[in-house]
Amino acid sequence: MSLTKSRYYFFILSLFATLFLFGSTANAGSWRSEATIGGKLKVHVYVPTTAPMINSKRALMVSMHGCSQTHSNFKTGANWPGAADDYGMVVALPMASKEGLYGSLLGCWNFHGGTSSSRGASDVKYLINMVNAMIADSSLNIDPDQVYITGLSSGAGQAHLMACLAPDVFAGVGINAGPGPGSGGTDLNFPGISVNQGKNNCENFAASFKSSLYTQLYNNVHGANDGTVSSSHADRNTDIFVAVYEGDGSDITACASGSVTGGGNLTTYCDGTGPRISKIIVSGMGHAWPAGPGSSGGGSYIDHTHVNYPDYITEFFFDNNRRVMAQPTPTATPTVTPTATPTPGPVTPTPTPGPGTPTPSPLPPTPTPAPSCDDVSAFNYYHKVAGRATSSGNFWLPNYAANGSNDAMQGSTWGLTSLYSFNGSYWSVGSCP
Repeated sequence: MSLTKSRYYFFILSLFATLFLFGSTANAGSWRSEATIGGKLKVHVYVPTTAPMINSKRALMVSMHGCSQTHSNFKTGANWPGAADDYGMVVALPMASKEGLYGSLLGCWNFHGGTSSSRGASDVKYLINMVNAMIADSSLNIDPDQVYITGLSSGAGQAHLMACLAPDVFAGVGINAGPGPGSGGTDLNFPGISVNQGKNNCENFAASFKSSLYTQLYNNVHGANDGTVSSSHADRNTDIFVAVYEGDGSDITACASGSVTGGGNLTTYCDGTGPRISKIIVSGMGHAWPAGPGSSGGGSYIDHTHVNYPDYITEFFFDNNRRVMAQPTPTATPTVTPTATPTPGPVTPTPTPGPGTPTPSPLPPTPTPAPSCDDVSAFNYYHKVAGRATSSGNFWLPNYAANGSNDAMQGSTWGLTSLYSFNGSYWSVGSCP
């Protein structure tokens, strides 16, 4: 082969290689330089080049790291670009403000205020300001009805606050291994709030924005082998949001179950419109963000072998968003043809009861529905923190008693006790009868 032919074939191969590489990355978006958005939070923003999927406007996915992580860990390891490119979605990875005790010590999100948390303070305020600033940025083309939030661990605790304090802002919420709405974050081994308490906390947080809860979507994903935050939180928090979303009179029930690629057991809950809530328990996974097989990077607390959560949660939100669904076409009101007035005829008199005519028996009274009951199993200390119990006596080995009934609780501080209540204030030892 001559030198000229060699150069020719080398040129052709190089051309094909260039075209292949260009074609494989032509639709990929890019990360903007880190910036402070909304006045406080440092944020990594991924902007796709692909077209938006809905209404010619882009969705925004906010995703929050956990304690001992940073937003840069999520940038390198959480595996968001693929889902962002597939759906034409902007992704925002904010860094916690590090306010509060756990924020300053471990870099956690400052959700630990429990029921005293408010829309106008600390990380809740900063996240709302960040979203508003991104919506106002016309270059991002974000649809306010397609704003979603997800988070791991303390980021999940913060996401619960955002779901309830700002339901008008977030159309969908994804929780990855975090405590429930109104939790102070000290109840990691067992859920420290009952379904009824969680429902009340969320509705009280929402206040005048409560109606926005009824167009919100919810998912919970949790590793079955999580040794940091018990997977029982996933069950409890899912039940809480079923109760919250049923506040508009909807009936939400489990409508499908199956498996998710990567080892997840999926349960989907529907109302009359369709899927509304879902829960994934991931077999074999510990306390980690499920980035999916084939991903890499990000350091500790990111799992690269199980469920691809960015793909799953993005599809779930896009398929079921209640705020962008087409409204049904109203049915035309039928024309009513007046009925002719009948000609009166002879009237048959109503017979008057005479002697011996039996008197109808009155209908039986409508039975009063049984009051609902909540029961919670937790260490005695967490019962006290949640307001279900009191303690007295020796500082090191105090005696615990249930609020209301004053039933004795065995085992002192770390005794494991079940309490039940019909009204959320009077508690007794045991399970619901």
